Amino acid sequence: MPQEDYSKLLNTILTLSFEQRLNLLSVVAESLQDKDPVPPDMSVSSINELNQKLDEGLSDIKAGRVIPGEVVNQRLHEKYGI
Repeated sequence: MPQEDYSKLLNTILTLSFEQRLNLLSVVAESLQDKDPVPPDMSVSSINELNQKLDEGLSDIKAGRVIPGEVVNQRLHEKYGI
């Protein structure tokens, strides 16, 4: 993340209420507990593999193999309370 973006994010965080910052802290702390932050099938060892994964993902989107936004939002709400 570029320093300018980081500074903007930090300033935004500091404008949040105490409760909001505490909730954000909980979310960040919980995310640091993840033992496996990237699913094994998403790991790549070369640029070619990365490009292949990206192409597969774009193909899935074009073919309609996606998770509806409502489901994604529900999962985020359940996991992070957002």
